[in-house]
Amino acid sequence: MFRRIKPLQHKEEVIFPIDLNRLGYFLNEHDQIRQIKNPEKAFNYHAHKVDRVNERRREAIDECIRRILEKRFVEEGLVKEYFPPGSDPAKDRCVPILVSDELEGDDVEKVLVVVGNTYDDLGVWSVREMEGPGINFAYINGAYIQHGSIISTVQTAKAAGFRTIILNCGQNVYSPELGRAVTYRSWHAATHETPHIDEVLNRIPEHENVRNHVFNVLDELKARILGLGADGKAKRRAVYFLTHSTSASGLRGHVVDEWKDSLEALIAVESTHTVSDITHPALGHFIKTRARAYIVHADQPGTFIPDRRFGCQTFATNEIHSECIIPNHWMSLMLPWFVRVEEDPEGCNPVFAVDWAQVEKLQQGWGSADVDDGADGRLLDDDKWTFDDDDDNDEEDVDGKGKGVVHGDGAAGDGKYAFRDKATLADVMDLRQESMETIGQVKVENVPPGDETKEFGGGRAASTA
Repeated sequence: MFRRIKPLQHKEEVIFPIDLNRLGYFLNEHDQIRQIKNPEKAFNYHAHKVDRVNERRREAIDECIRRILEKRFVEEGLVKEYFPPGSDPAKDRCVPILVSDELEGDDVEKVLVVVGNTYDDLGVWSVREMEGPGINFAYINGAYIQHGSIISTVQTAKAAGFRTIILNCGQNVYSPELGRAVTYRSWHAATHETPHIDEVLNRIPEHENVRNHVFNVLDELKARILGLGADGKAKRRAVYFLTHSTSASGLRGHVVDEWKDSLEALIAVESTHTVSDITHPALGHFIKTRARAYIVHADQPGTFIPDRRFGCQTFATNEIHSECIIPNHWMSLMLPWFVRVEEDPEGCNPVFAVDWAQVEKLQQGWGSADVDDGADGRLLDDDKWTFDDDDDNDEEDVDGKGKGVVHGDGAAGDGKYAFRDKATLADVMDLRQESMETIGQVKVENVPPGDETKEFGGGRAASTA
């Protein structure tokens, strides 16, 4: 029935140079990637009409950033170590992590274990931030700009006495073509047609997923993190965890058992774990008393949010992207709390009195559905039923002819009529009621499930009609 008139032309992949200047960008004095032709503008992904070209171009920019970060990691005393132990990065499937070169020093008292997200490169909090606000933080016009790399996190933590270990949950696919572990974004931007991920050939042994990676790295580095001597006794070290997304799932009960004398605190950012996942009593107690969760929420940063999902106190960040939470709030919220834990371990999480019954009602929207009650609890005007909106002049008329109840001053047809009058609304609700009874349902008031039962069929009534 169909035939191809012209064979498809397979165009060659566009090869972009791994050089910021040749790509049309440069690093300004504030450590921001900006366009050479327009220094005020940041990286623009949609530079070409073909999305594949944009994808390849972004990968070239990302590779430039990776090379910049590698040099800076060395300057900060972070050394790459490959796992599984003994792997040769030139020929073996392995994944790198970053370890402070001062980790085994006798004067180390605090260790920060950073477990990042599952979609960015090693040492990166947010590509969105690095390609926009900046790679590292800078002081501009009396304020710190945002940053996307972990370098500034390491710098401020080191100034507070921490030595850092950075795990690698993002580069979890091994590319034989590139000869290294890559992110899913880099995998899809490969020069060849992206093949199916082979769960054997393209995975790193013992590090196939986040849980295995976190478990095996912590198990291998336990002696160095805790400062175990030849006699097996640990030095007095305080271990702090900073996790993002699913990375918190790698912490298991045995870690708490074996590290109980050293575990100090945990911050879980937009975590995916829930209370039901915490089956170990010691882990549950640790999370309840020494952990905090920070989530994407519209409230001001640091606002307490009554949320029982994570088994610990939860706070808002006023962010819309989860990967921007740590870069923007590490210095103002998270690091100060770690310092507070050190100063007052037992009082680091003050008790908040929460009426959970009232919270659940507010979250689920239970309340009266009476059409005579206004949103603020007052009776509506008998002559109208509408929401006044001065900015919306495109309200639908009751009958489409400009007839209805006038709102304020204005002639008919000026968009100042009620969407529906009360009589029309009642008729609509009667028709809806009849149609629902026809299919074996009965409208019930907007009350929590369990308070009302269906008259037709079995089970409980739905929360709404």
